[in-house]
Amino acid sequence: MGGGSMGTQRGGFKFDGNRRSLLGDDWYGMYSTGEPVTFRREHFETAMMNLIREPNINSSVILRADILSEVDVSSDGEKVIVKDKESCKLEIEDFEAKRINIDDLEVREVTIAAEMGLFIRKKVVRRIIPRNPYKDAIINQSCLVLKNAEEDGSDCLVIYIPHINAEDECPFYIPRVKAVGILLHGGILSVHYVPFDNGEILRDESERVVRTAWRLLQTAFKHSTGVIQGYKKRVNHDQVVDKVNFQNQYINLKKKYSKFLVDNWAESTDPKKHVFEDIAIAAFLIELWRKIKGPDFKDKIQFRDLGCGNGVLCYILISEGVTGIGIDARHRKSWAIYPPEIQACLKEQVIIPSLLLRPHPEVKKRAPHLQHNGGLFPVKVAHEVIAPATVLYTSEDLLRSPQVNIAEFSSETFIIGNHSDELTCWIPLLGNPFMVIPCCSHDFSGRRVRFNVRDPQARQASNSTYAGLVDHVNYIANRVGWKVEKEMLRIPSTRNAALIGYENEHLGQFPTQDVYDMVLEDGGPDGWIQNTMALMKRSPRNH
Repeated sequence: MGGGSMGTQRGGFKFDGNRRSLLGDDWYGMYSTGEPVTFRREHFETAMMNLIREPNINSSVILRADILSEVDVSSDGEKVIVKDKESCKLEIEDFEAKRINIDDLEVREVTIAAEMGLFIRKKVVRRIIPRNPYKDAIINQSCLVLKNAEEDGSDCLVIYIPHINAEDECPFYIPRVKAVGILLHGGILSVHYVPFDNGEILRDESERVVRTAWRLLQTAFKHSTGVIQGYKKRVNHDQVVDKVNFQNQYINLKKKYSKFLVDNWAESTDPKKHVFEDIAIAAFLIELWRKIKGPDFKDKIQFRDLGCGNGVLCYILISEGVTGIGIDARHRKSWAIYPPEIQACLKEQVIIPSLLLRPHPEVKKRAPHLQHNGGLFPVKVAHEVIAPATVLYTSEDLLRSPQVNIAEFSSETFIIGNHSDELTCWIPLLGNPFMVIPCCSHDFSGRRVRFNVRDPQARQASNSTYAGLVDHVNYIANRVGWKVEKEMLRIPSTRNAALIGYENEHLGQFPTQDVYDMVLEDGGPDGWIQNTMALMKRSPRNH
């Protein structure tokens, strides 16, 4: 009969695997803690409500849950509607996907033993959205929270009932049973199932449906313990852009672009990491622009992707109808896989901010005819045949050079700095709305440096090189007038902090004196131009 036996232990939990469930004749007891837990009903209930709203915690296949309806039931039977299904927007109507019974919005219930003395106190209907709804079906699911009649009772039961009518409708990401119950009773935490058939398969610990019961118990135990210990999330997502809008856009873009990009990858790096990361960034940007510019944002905005690298982000955004250009110091092999109209928008140039080449605004006032500052910049170059030499550039040369982009962009331009290395600290100084995702730490000269987190309390939490860089870019942006928003992006990278600025009362006046002061405060730009011109001779780095 497989790998299980009654009463065995697995990871500290007891395998019950029998018909003698406390919940009644229809139920099978699966796993229990065996010993009383340290948390109480209120801790368990808090943890389980979080898991109801965030089912992706239990399965990496699940993207999210949309709460369709929620009703609280008091001890005297009075109902308080928290969210009404009648006013719920069906968020998945915009894309083709597998769906099972998604019009079934009525709460489903299941029988439990009367002697348990538990009564329904909350009814939730949620829609589970898988990460790939073209492979795994979207379903609705009822979630019930039951408690003792007494307000100070110690027992609580959470039941999940999928809105399916047969076992073969059950999607991969939930256990193939009619109902799941997670019970806190007498201090013991346990998981129970209502099977579709006689439940014979539930006696075998090697079966996936049984292993899932163990994982459900493990997660409920871990999160309930975390509540009593005062656990707080270290990272908060979805602060700037609505999660549902972002995730729906991500699903849409992934379907349209991921296969082509992965199948035709021309770089030596892992295509899946880079492709899905840039798809997520593109989805975020599209929803950000929609938020700040409205549904017709494509008519009101264009972008410049500084340090565009493999060009994936540009390819997606331009293909979606957003006007823009990607700029990088070196041409990449990946550029050749894109259509000609996309390739035409990818420019091999180095970035030298115009404030390093133009006269200071005060000088310009007194001598309006001056277009450059008269700077001289010697750059050492090596050659395979001739001896090393020094090339002397003037500010006038660099302003005219087609190899140089001086970052003087129109007012409707939005600047993207996606892991843009040396450019990271410069981007908030260029005078255009921006989003920068810091990666490697460089100062205004292009040298590698380490910045410390400025706030002593924040420094205690983290003073890593990356935390210091993010904090410093935020400081730079604030210093020159940007109202900065921060988002921890949902991308497969540990360097996922995005700093966003689109409100600044000095727009149209850059470079301001604060910009010059900020550059000097940070050690000045000496060496930036020489280091930047040298980039044209190096192989591109990969992140």
